[in-house]
Order: sequence, then structure tokens, then C-alpha cells
Amino acid sequence: MKIKSLTKFVLATLALGAVVVLPAQATALPNWDVSGNYVVGFVLGGTYLHDVNLVQDSSGDLTGSGSYPAGGSAEYSWHITSGSVSGDAINLTAVYDTGAPGVVMHMTGTIAADGSMSGNWDDNNGGSTRTGTWSTTEGTADKLGALAAEDFGVVHYDTGLGMLTGYTAGFGLTGATFANVQSVVVKLYSGTTLLQTNTATPKVGAEITGSQISSPFDVFGTFDYATDGYWTNVRESEYGRHLIPTKVVATVVLENGQQLTAENTNLTGDPASIFPQNPPVVSPTTKDQCKDGGWKTFTDPVFKNQGSCVSFVQGHHK
Repeated sequence: MKIKSLTKFVLATLALGAVVVLPAQATALPNWDVSGNYVVGFVLGGTYLHDVNLVQDSSGDLTGSGSYPAGGSAEYSWHITSGSVSGDAINLTAVYDTGAPGVVMHMTGTIAADGSMSGNWDDNNGGSTRTGTWSTTEGTADKLGALAAEDFGVVHYDTGLGMLTGYTAGFGLTGATFANVQSVVVKLYSGTTLLQTNTATPKVGAEITGSQISSPFDVFGTFDYATDGYWTNVRESEYGRHLIPTKVVATVVLENGQQLTAENTNLTGDPASIFPQNPPVVSPTTKDQCKDGGWKTFTDPVFKNQGSCVSFVQGHHK
């Protein structure tokens, strides 16, 4: 899949008997996984190709080793003493074990959109500072998790926990899963008006451990979010009973802390098909109308809970 070689990274340095050095701690979450084997070309007058092996942990910290020449018997070898990937940046420090024992090399660079890497290096070979450039010639880094919108549609069906009459939004991860995810928040909008917010419960990261997830937004049905247990649903005063949604926005924080966002503005299906034939009652006239979530349907006034709805009835319809 990837043939990555810090060798190329260290190539110029190795040939010079230098050591590759990366900062010890990542200051930002990595956007890439650089674990793998590379061929790295170090430039100092000529180009020296090195074989490089990198190992990256979930925090972005690096370990690994390199040797020169690439693909042959090693005349020089080195190991990384510290290093990290932060965002799109990579840096490391390495010390030579053979060929130029004790020489220290530092490398800093950037990971491009295609996963290739390049940057600058320096070492203390020969007792003075040498500098040059480096770039990978074989092998690419892997982009870490990405979130993409998959579907956004009108739904009306019996879930077994009540009728879901409203909308559903699906999203998928690449390069990551929902296992032990820190948070998932999906928001439903009509234009800039926020209609509903679904926040995943811990049940999502514990039981949904794959790469896809679907978030339901009930508008006219009786879906029981609490019994279902996967989402905490919060509705704004206008939550889709009159305004038609135009987009959903999902924000996911993965187990490693990486935050991903995606939105979908392509609603499929006919919203008119789920709107009730008769307009909702504007104001309640009996306490029974306030029960079973009925208080949410009224628009004049808008009630915060069933109790406020009942109080209104008692005060206006004795």
C-alpha cells in the first residue's frame, strides 16, 4: 500500500552521516499517518537516497530508523530519537548508529495533499553545521479520518419505537471508525435557522463501531428517542413543522481527538408528503391536547413543556 522510506528523508543526511531529528511532542493533532517505508532523497550537492521506516502513534509521535544507500547494504544507519506529525507538518531528530556514529540530524517538512513529503534538514557531521533539502521519492502518507455526507432524505416509517415522520441524514467516515468516538453532533437547518440538534449518546461509540451512521429527525411522528438511546434530540421553537430543511451539518470528534465536519444540502424526497393534511392546532383547548408531546405542536403560544401547556388551558379554558 505504501512504500515509505525515511531513507529518502535521511538520504542526504545519511550520506553525510547525519542524524534525523523531530520535535518530541506534536503540538497539534496529526492530519496524516506517515507509518510505513519510504525512500527519501537528501540533497547536498548531489542527491542521496535513503531507506526510511516510520512508525506513528495516535498522538502523532514518531519512532523509526533509516539507512543509506537505499535498497542496498547499509553503509550508514540511524534511528529517530524524537519526532512528530502535527497537522500537515512533520519533524524529527535522528542519531547515526553506523557510518557516522553520534552525528545528529534534524528534519522539518510539510506533507502535501498527495501524501508526499519534503522539507529541510541539517546535521553536525564533520563538526560543523550542514544544511540541505529532502523529499520522498517512494511512498506516501495516508490521510487520517475524513467525514462525508451520504444521504439526506424524507422518511415515514414505523421504527418499532414509534413512527418516524421527518428526515434522516447519513454520514460516513474514511480512514477512521465511530468506535469510542468522543462526540457526534448533527444539526438540521432551514437556511440559517436551526431546527433540531441530535447529539449522540455514549451508546453510539460503544455499539456503532463501523464507518457509517444515520441520524433521525422526527417532525410529525412519535419516534421515541429516549428508548432508542442513540441520540439526545433538542428541538427549536420551529423544528420543521412549517419550514422545510435545506441542510444537515455533522461534526464528529474521533477517539484520537481529531474533529471532522461535513454537510449535505441535497434533500431527496418530497417534504409535502409528510406534512399533515390538516394544519396543526394553533392553541390548545383541552389538557388532553397537551399530552404525549402534543404541547410541541402549538404555535400560539409556543410551550416549553407539557406543564406550561396545561397551565395555559386552565387559565383560558375553564
